[in-house]
Amino acid sequence: MKRMKRLSFQWRITLLTAILIAGTCICLNLLLYRSGTVSMDSLNGFVMKYDTGNSDVVKIEFDDQQMSAFLRQFSQEVYDAKAAFGKKGWCITAIVTLLSAAIAYFVSGRALKPLKKFSQQTENIDQDNLTSTRLDENTAAEFQQLSCSVNHMLDRLALSFDLQRQFAGNAAHELRTPLAMMQTKLELFTEEHSDVDAETSKLVQFQIDQVDRLTSLVRTLLEMSNLQSVSRSDEIELAPLIDEILTDLTTLAEQKNITLHQNCEDVHMIGSDTLIYRLLFNLIENAIKYNHSGGSVTVSMQQENQQVLLHIADTGCGIPEEYRESIFQPFFRVDKSRSRQMGGVGLGLALVREIAVLHGGSVCVESGSKDGTTFAVKLPLNGEKTE
Repeated sequence: MKRMKRLSFQWRITLLTAILIAGTCICLNLLLYRSGTVSMDSLNGFVMKYDTGNSDVVKIEFDDQQMSAFLRQFSQEVYDAKAAFGKKGWCITAIVTLLSAAIAYFVSGRALKPLKKFSQQTENIDQDNLTSTRLDENTAAEFQQLSCSVNHMLDRLALSFDLQRQFAGNAAHELRTPLAMMQTKLELFTEEHSDVDAETSKLVQFQIDQVDRLTSLVRTLLEMSNLQSVSRSDEIELAPLIDEILTDLTTLAEQKNITLHQNCEDVHMIGSDTLIYRLLFNLIENAIKYNHSGGSVTVSMQQENQQVLLHIADTGCGIPEEYRESIFQPFFRVDKSRSRQMGGVGLGLALVREIAVLHGGSVCVESGSKDGTTFAVKLPLNGEKTE
């Protein structure tokens, strides 16, 4: 039963049809065999009892020895005929069963085409294309209601995601003002009370650090909630953009004693200049932050078909294999204590993936060992998803 559940619906139909045809053929074969053998056996009795009783009919008489030999040979012929009849019946049964199974497989495959198409359409659904994806409702009657139900579900999900983004954006927007006021008050207090005792100074600095962290979190949440509304029609020269990012991060790299390298082709793409800058900035900044002193960060870029391939490699502590997907989830941290020391809020890589998907691309950890980590980013040149 468990093995049956693992089979596809097409194979289930094929097997059930084959079993039904085989059972029917076997029953028919047994009945025909029984009827045929009884008829053949009756010939022996017919020969033994044959007597026309008509003197006008020419009779051929055999002596007892010849008659016995004839009857033995005749019985053997009847037995051989029954055996051949049985073999032919079973061969025909096997051929009909296999032929019926093959026909059932192809017929069921054609009948299940709408279900396969339905499955392919649902596989392409994610939170970024809920509003644009619609299942074909002009299909077989059995799937019409299912397609309509799924389309209504997609509408409700799209509305839920929109409300969630709107709530996050509104909450982040409302939080910015009190946080800015708190930061201003703390900075004024620090300037006006430079002679406070060490304990008070430490407490104020702690408050400033936490407010900065909250401000960064709110800013990132606001960015993530507004991604869908950002125009993605800019023509971006990626090599100069990477130069600009490396220049912006030079101070941080010098503080960490990190060497920056690049090997980038001259590639152009269509997208949001602001978002692509943020994507690359976050990845390169992480490569610097989570590196060791004296390490290096290498950014390489090349064009392949209609895609740009970017690799950001560092010589840091690496990422364990079991966390290579989880790190793109919001607020996930491999090492919580270390991440807090670095000032991260746990949204940098989540934002990176959102931006990549929004441009029809992808991002993943291509390798991650104790010798470092390499992030691979694929982005279509025309800003649309390529298969």
